Amino acid sequence: MKFSESKQIKMFAAHSKASKAALANSQEIEMDINYNVVKYDFNPNESYKQFEFNNEWKSHKSSEYNEYRKSWDSIPRQKLISAFPMHLDIETTNICNLRCPMCPRTIMLANESFSDLGFMSKEEYIKIINEGAANGLKSIKLNYLGEPLSHPDVVWQVKYAKDKGILDVMMNTNGSLLTKQMGEDLLNAGLDNLFISFDAIDPKDFIIQRTGTTIGKVIDNVYQFTQARLALRPSCQIRISMVMYKDPKWLKQFEALKVMWANHVDALGYGYYVDHDITKSLYYEEVKGFYCAQPFQRMFLKYNGNVTICCVDDKDETIVGNWRDEKLIDIWNNKVYNHIREKHSSGNYYQLEMCKKCYLPHSR
Repeated sequence: MKFSESKQIKMFAAHSKASKAALANSQEIEMDINYNVVKYDFNPNESYKQFEFNNEWKSHKSSEYNEYRKSWDSIPRQKLISAFPMHLDIETTNICNLRCPMCPRTIMLANESFSDLGFMSKEEYIKIINEGAANGLKSIKLNYLGEPLSHPDVVWQVKYAKDKGILDVMMNTNGSLLTKQMGEDLLNAGLDNLFISFDAIDPKDFIIQRTGTTIGKVIDNVYQFTQARLALRPSCQIRISMVMYKDPKWLKQFEALKVMWANHVDALGYGYYVDHDITKSLYYEEVKGFYCAQPFQRMFLKYNGNVTICCVDDKDETIVGNWRDEKLIDIWNNKVYNHIREKHSSGNYYQLEMCKKCYLPHSR
């Protein structure tokens, strides 16, 4: 099903530019993006950092789950190529109810470069999960640039994957649609991880960063979910995630988030904002020794049919296949994908156009 997007998104582009200008004029602070990296130490989760508060949820996991998590590190660390990806990022919808200024989706909608909007059908989802389950797929994440809770089949999607033996079913959400009933239904369906975007403590900053909702609504929704998790599915991990900026005020809000959520969620994650308006023409300096884990771990299945190799490729610059037209196992093992992995394995990631534009080698 396809839907048209209102032109009123144009007004949001101006707001986004104003927000960025304010950040550009702010005082720069010490941060953990290092642009003079000499030696690279491999990290299987390069795209985010986190503070852990509680690991109780891990005690409820199976030995099979723990083995899969070891493989998440060991397979890319050893530069092994499995017959099928361990993980699929599945964009079940590219529709979202918010217009966050830092999101590439908002920017692409404003300049009319975003793809047609819609929901993945049950038949399409079944095709993906069935092939994955038949080939040893371990985990899925039900989103990319869309809000997964906006899909009317989201609870069914979680349950279908769990019924097919997928060990780790997760999603990111902005939390605004996480009603008490929705949370309970997701937990009963078997949800394993929920990562909630929560970018400010100040209510005024929150409605700018998460335009279309309010801090009070999201706090209520998240707190209700934390209580339901304890009662219904203590094995489900809950992480609050924040977009970080080079500005002391955001570090203060991050510290406040620790106080707010430390006794309720399992971790607080963060990643630094990258200006998606300029990265299309920006090349970062090469980091000797860097290679990316993602081409060895996962594939990204966009709602528009494109299959891409990493979380940074929001503009679909490196398309390796089409999940609607091809088998996933064929895409994973095709010449294009193997060429990309070979470049990373041999220390030549910088020969790939998309990877020259990637900030992850510097994100420490």
